[in-house]
Formats: sequence, C-alpha cells, structure tokens
Amino acid sequence: MYRSLCLFGYAALVCVLPGTLAAPAPPKSDLHKRWHTINPSVGGPQFWPDHKLKYKFKDDDSKEKLKDIVKAGWKLWTDAGLDKNKIDLVEASDGDDNEVLTIQVTGDPKAVTRVGFSGGARMIFGASDDYGLLDKNANMAHELGHALGFYHEHQRPDRNDHVVFNCKNLQDYSEDKEKQGFCTDMHAAASEGWSSVEFIALAPSDQCSLSDAYDEDSIMHYPGGAGGKKAFLGLGHRDTVLGTKADPNTSFKKNMKPSSADIDRANAMYGGGNQKRAGGCFPEDDQKNAEEKAEDGDDD
Repeated sequence: MYRSLCLFGYAALVCVLPGTLAAPAPPKSDLHKRWHTINPSVGGPQFWPDHKLKYKFKDDDSKEKLKDIVKAGWKLWTDAGLDKNKIDLVEASDGDDNEVLTIQVTGDPKAVTRVGFSGGARMIFGASDDYGLLDKNANMAHELGHALGFYHEHQRPDRNDHVVFNCKNLQDYSEDKEKQGFCTDMHAAASEGWSSVEFIALAPSDQCSLSDAYDEDSIMHYPGGAGGKKAFLGLGHRDTVLGTKADPNTSFKKNMKPSSADIDRANAMYGGGNQKRAGGCFPEDDQKNAEEKAEDGDDD
C-alpha cells in the first residue's frame, strides 16, 4: 500500500515515498509549474474533497496545546494569498471522523504529517520552537503544506543544480553509515530510519514534477541548518546541511511563510471540482476539459 509520511524532527522533515514509479506530467502553464505535489491520478494520496481540509484533535491535551498553533499556521497560508473558497481549513464537528486529519501533540521536538488526503490522515506535532524552522507557527505552516499535498522543494530531482548537500553535517552521520548508502540511497535511509531520507534527492515518480525555477523561498524548503550538528557559535546555530552552490557553507535561509509559488500551486491544485479523486495534477484543467467535451457533445 502506498504511504507518504513527512517528518520535521531533530534533523528536519521526512518524506518517504515508496511505491511504483510513474512518468511526470508535462508542463501545463506557468501557474502550474510547481514541484513535488501529489498526483491523484496514480493512486495513493488525493486532494482533499469538497474544498475542505477537515481536522480534529486526537485528545483534549492536543487541542489545548495546538489549537492556536494550527490557526496561526493556516493564517500564514491565507495571509500569503491562499483562496479559502478553493481550500479551507475546517475543524470537524464532534463525532465526525470521516475524511479528517487527526492532529496529536507530542512532547518531542518533531512533527510528522501524512501527505495529502488519505484514509488515516494524521499529524503529530511538537509544540516548541526547538526544531525545524525554530518557530512553531512556521513549522505548522510547513506541516499543513504537507497535508495539502506538497512534498519538499529541496528534494526535487534537479536540486543538485541548486543545492549542495553537506551530508557529513547531519547529526546522525557516521562513516560507517555512509558506506551503507547514508548519503545517497533513499531506500536504505528509509528502512534504517536515517535522517538523510529527508535530504536525498528524489527520482521523478508519482509526484507532479514540472520544470521551473528553483523556489528557495518555498515554505517546503528546509533552512540550511535543519538537521545539522550543533555548532558552538551561539544559540540556535547549526552546521550547514543544505548549502548554496556559490558557497556550500552558506545555509539557505529560514522561510517563515509560503512563497508566491506555493500559493499559486495550492490555488491551482484545489481550483477544480469537488471530486475526491482528481483526474491528474491539474484539477482546473481537468474540469475545463470536461466542460469543453460536454459542450462539444451538445453541439453534436
């Protein structure tokens, strides 16, 4: 069974993508040129139905500690331009366990979110500023991006043209692990639970992967120090794991809100009809094509 899970933990975020591979869809338009979102046409994760990302809390403790953080994280999306008429975050009513994202608090500095809509959609979230983007509201915005259907910008197949992956700076790196594929083998990293699974570039598969400028401003892009060993240069400083091509020791900045490309893609993803399983990467185009076919049929 296809399952996708993303982790923002001591090291950073994890997106594990087992399953069969499929060819990426061709580019549609500038609006649609956005990397690494789900492709519902190949099975697995879907877009959220009825333009609603419904959620509930696992228990009272989770609600007490996370309710304001969830609202703040979603506000970062809507303030950046997400159209709530296309997709809105709605708390499920009591007893409504159908098609919901279950959110649970953890005392650990990590966050885990299943990508897109699927049975058993869930998020586990640490309510602290001690990991990831070092800001709980921004971390929540990132996790909600996964819930919407986004994978990681820094793991797109062409990322090596834009990013230097300093694998040896990861907290759990060792020379012995490197010999076993720590820095390069996605399947080995996933099976062993290594943090490198969050950084290794993905092969084009059943994501919507389209050619476009690299979006280093994306909320789905790690800051350069995420997952890095603690350097003795002051509070919050971490060794560079994701460095720039110009200087591998220069970290990518922390993105504290969705980029304009994030917003364009999310609005495009949820701009079509109310179907649970969309016909492909671009529900807007799917709906338009269906309407055109219907019109052609009327003319006949």
